[in-house]
Amino acid sequence: MQTKYSSERDVRGMLDEDGDTTMSLHSRASTVSRQPETRHTEPRTALSAWRPVALTLLTLCLVLLAGLAALGLGFFQFYQLSSVQQAIISENEERLGNLSQQLQSLQVKNKKLAETLQRVAEKLCRELYNKSGGPRCSPCPGKWKWHGDKCYQFYQASKSWQGCEYFCNAENSTMLKIDTQEVLDFSMLQSYSEFFYSYWTGLSRNGSGKAWLWTDGAPYSFELFEIIIDASSVRSRDCVTILNGKAFSKDCRELRRCACERVAGRVDPEKLQ
Repeated sequence: MQTKYSSERDVRGMLDEDGDTTMSLHSRASTVSRQPETRHTEPRTALSAWRPVALTLLTLCLVLLAGLAALGLGFFQFYQLSSVQQAIISENEERLGNLSQQLQSLQVKNKKLAETLQRVAEKLCRELYNKSGGPRCSPCPGKWKWHGDKCYQFYQASKSWQGCEYFCNAENSTMLKIDTQEVLDFSMLQSYSEFFYSYWTGLSRNGSGKAWLWTDGAPYSFELFEIIIDASSVRSRDCVTILNGKAFSKDCRELRRCACERVAGRVDPEKLQ
């Protein structure tokens, strides 16, 4: 009996082994048959997944190329426009430079014409002034006398030398200064008086033996005129007056008339009418 059961177990074991073998072979065959299908499927799946990405990249590249083309076209147009504008600006600058030169030339001509007109007006006014003694065109105010490029006034009020200096300054003028032959001739002509009324000039000194100076600091010219000094007088005589065509040194505290001068204005051509 035992031998019989042993034989049956052996037979079953062999069948089981054959079954396992068969199943194992079947499984291997299935695996072998499936492997080629898997190898063909994975590349297709990967290729399908990359297609949208590739299309997107291609679209982006096309968009970038179109953008670059548009940018290049815009830059080219801007360059052409900039060149045209630069040419227009250069042309306008050249025109402006020419106009500026023409304006400067006109200004120079206008200045020369105005100077010529001023000289003619002054000459004509001076002729009228010498004939009538004070036309409307005179560049000097009121009763001031016009001579050369200065206006002169010989006042009747008597003051000390320093008082006349203050008085002339209050009249926007200075004390009489005789520094040319023309002014000397004109001033000495005004100095003639029947009652010996002499006029203070702007010439003085700080003491005996010191230099004679005008109020503006200019030195006195001995060659132009002589100062008559009374050496016998004990009083200081450090200020100069003019009387009857001569110059005298006097005490600065004495009362004398004031002679003032100021720069003449411009002759107004309209006042010649």
